[in-house]
Amino acid sequence: MFKRLKPILLGLLSLFGMTESQGQTGPGGVGTRDGSSSLSIWLTANDLNANENTADNPANGTRVSTWNDYSGNNNNFTQSGNNRPTYTTTGTFNAVNFNAAPGTAQFMNGTITGTFSNASAYFVLNPVNSGNSNSLFDNPSSSLRVEQWSNTNRVGFTRYGVGDYRTGIAPPFNNDAIFSYHKNTGVNTIEVRVNNATENLGIGSTTAGIPVDRIGRNSNGSDEASGNFYEVIFFNTSINNAQKIIVDNYLSAKYNSIAIPTDIYTQDNAAAGNFDFDVAGIGRVDASNLHTDAQGTGVIRILNPTGLGNNEFLLWGHDNGNFQLSSTTNAPDIIASRLQRIWRVNEVNSGGTAVDVGAVDLRIDTSGLTGISTGNLRLLVDTDNDGSFADETPISGATNLGSNVFQFAGITALTNNVRYTFGLATTTIITNRRITIRVNK
Repeated sequence: MFKRLKPILLGLLSLFGMTESQGQTGPGGVGTRDGSSSLSIWLTANDLNANENTADNPANGTRVSTWNDYSGNNNNFTQSGNNRPTYTTTGTFNAVNFNAAPGTAQFMNGTITGTFSNASAYFVLNPVNSGNSNSLFDNPSSSLRVEQWSNTNRVGFTRYGVGDYRTGIAPPFNNDAIFSYHKNTGVNTIEVRVNNATENLGIGSTTAGIPVDRIGRNSNGSDEASGNFYEVIFFNTSINNAQKIIVDNYLSAKYNSIAIPTDIYTQDNAAAGNFDFDVAGIGRVDASNLHTDAQGTGVIRILNPTGLGNNEFLLWGHDNGNFQLSSTTNAPDIIASRLQRIWRVNEVNSGGTAVDVGAVDLRIDTSGLTGISTGNLRLLVDTDNDGSFADETPISGATNLGSNVFQFAGITALTNNVRYTFGLATTTIITNRRITIRVNK
């Protein structure tokens, strides 16, 4: 009997391992990029082809025929002829520009269609006031509006043939902004968030929701999309309150510290060193609103916090240093080579006060590096937060999880504001009673 159970148990463990190894690779570490999560659409203008190569984007002024989906679902947005928007690289961020001035409406059609009464949608853009109402997602039944009908100067939501609903929030025209819309099942309101303003807007129906047929309306003279669009994210179920905070902070850090309702990741500020890149996080608002496993767009995955309490978060990002083991400075003597890239964390509550989320498991994907082993890989944490790793004790004990992923389990050294990186230690081998020092680089 036990002999029969053994292969079954091994198979189950293997299955669990496969699920565990996927991680949360969506924006901020919310959702996955393999099509298995609620992350349904993810468009980033900095990687228009969604091939993880930002060097092959179109030239400035190119008309955009396809904006490829980064979510893993192939929900691309397409257009042809004069209805196509334009790719622009002249601003701070690469963007898909929708111009409402020409006589031909510029819009892009999605691969999926419909209205979702339980969903979340994000838009990062610099909207332009075209003099008419101004739309984001749109379909024949409803529209998300940067500006509501009849030039009201208010963000809103429209149900065609039924009603126009407007918030008290003014559109942030000519400024980089984060718009998000969150609709839950069974309620007749939609949560509208624009930068650091939030409002629950009554829309008169529990079945009304977020349309995804296209970006911009397919008609001339009114309701057209207008401005530079940087990023579009759509979850086909509404994300929870902890995840909203994490995605907000990921987007704010990525786009020059746009104001958000709960800004708890401060390492993106210039005074902290501009750790703006691949921001991700875990956190908990309460028992029904939590997120305990995240990797995001980077190589670091953190999971399994042992002491995560209500309104507590751990977020991290890096300085965009080269992902190379070539530095020999600012490291303990035992370290033969150190990663040039450095990460920094915020471990805080929703008010920004330092907290302790307990021990965590920290994983790093070392793909692209050579000479890594469980025997020489070390985690370096600047525990006294003086900017120096040279006076720190390297943390050993990494385990190899396969596919170039190594884990440091039960880490407690990551506290609010600290920096961390990785290095390779010298190894000592005793052979024929002589000590040989092997330096791994």
